[in-house]
Amino acid sequence: MSNFIFTKEQLEWIEALESGEYKQCRRKLYDPKTKGFCCLGVACVINGVPITSRYYQRNGGANSLLSTAKTEAVMRKLHLRTSLGRAITDGSTLSALNDRGESFEFIAEVLRKIPEQYFSQGAES
Repeated sequence: MSNFIFTKEQLEWIEALESGEYKQCRRKLYDPKTKGFCCLGVACVINGVPITSRYYQRNGGANSLLSTAKTEAVMRKLHLRTSLGRAITDGSTLSALNDRGESFEFIAEVLRKIPEQYFSQGAES
């Protein structure tokens, strides 16, 4: 069992993924046509990144948190290890889980189960 203690921001993101409030899309942080988000896009919107194509779709609809300075700030605020949410042991990414069709609920479950794989630090650090 993990001794990881989530930050307030990390818990808010996980709870948002579990809420059922957000429509899911693939390959983009936000898709204005479907009004859907990838899991990393949900992190952005709940952390105050305005829903505009300029912030969410630079570089042809990128799903990386390195798309803009605002999305990169979300990555740092959540203490995500990488811009795609890469796990440290197997190299899988949260964006890949999202894009292959895993639900937000499943992604939240993964984050709760093995947070050290995705977050460089929690509230205890």
